[in-house]
Amino acid sequence: MGYALDLAAMMHGHLTIVTVVDPLLDAAAHEASTAQSQQEITSLLERLVATRGKPYDRVGISVVVGDPARKILEQIDECNADLVVMGTQGLEGPRRLFFGSTTERVLRESRVPVLAVPADAT
Repeated sequence: MGYALDLAAMMHGHLTIVTVVDPLLDAAAHEASTAQSQQEITSLLERLVATRGKPYDRVGISVVVGDPARKILEQIDECNADLVVMGTQGLEGPRRLFFGSTTERVLRESRVPVLAVPADAT
């Protein structure tokens, strides 16, 4: 999220943070999972902004339920995005084949450039 925040601030752009919640998890948690996700993102965002020394108020948060790649692609259109910055899980081998790759699908189907940032990047 830090890379995306820095890019948005540098370009004076709007940043929309999108988190997709698994439908089964959401149903099991009786929709508490989406509210908790929103609260956790807000808290992380506040800490990131504080470490950068200046406020940044052009940020939106969207927590949606469904297939991650499809929901991210829908958000690209809804937000009229110019760029997508997304973290990667780095799955390899059989795990990647079994679970699929959200990043790979977004890279293939996005109408805008996608910057994929490794999850462990500093």
